[in-house]
Amino acid sequence: MFKSFKSFKSIFSIVLVLLLSACANLQLPVVNGQLTPAAGQGLAIIGLTAQSFNNDTASANLTLQGPSGNINLYTRLVTDFIRAPGDTPNATGRLFVVPLLPGQYRVVAADGQWRRDSMNLMNMYQYVTVPLNLPFQVKAGEVVYLGDVHLNMNYDSSVNLSNDHARDFFDLQARHGVSNFSNIAIQPLNRGLSQ
Repeated sequence: MFKSFKSFKSIFSIVLVLLLSACANLQLPVVNGQLTPAAGQGLAIIGLTAQSFNNDTASANLTLQGPSGNINLYTRLVTDFIRAPGDTPNATGRLFVVPLLPGQYRVVAADGQWRRDSMNLMNMYQYVTVPLNLPFQVKAGEVVYLGDVHLNMNYDSSVNLSNDHARDFFDLQARHGVSNFSNIAIQPLNRGLSQ
């Protein structure tokens, strides 16, 4: 029994390493310095950043819904960051470039979790959900920048929407070699909302 568990643990560790290395090596569709969607698709660029009482154990998720189905964008606060230019601190979270079928979409909700007491062996997690229901549209051949969704995870959780395209374009250039942003329509989710 003990030996089979040890073998399972070893195999699981190897599979996990392979999956993580495969995810880390995903290449964005960059052609001649531009993000270029596949035929019949569009691309949505969106940042998911967050803060929590315990960033070491926290994660956040953003749910999109539309013609491509339900899409969950996930970030772990302890490992993920968006690079910022100059002396600006990096943001805690992740920048996503999501291939989507054309049509109407909604950012349904942001949710997250963190462990309330890292010394507790019971692993008591606190879960939060902030409903959003924010519409956006993607057209075939289009690249649309939706801005940043920042989830404040605490006992009165909230979301802040912002246009951080300077930071996010810097991250795309630094990580993926995007150098031409002229084909990106800047349409942040907070446009048209009363501030």
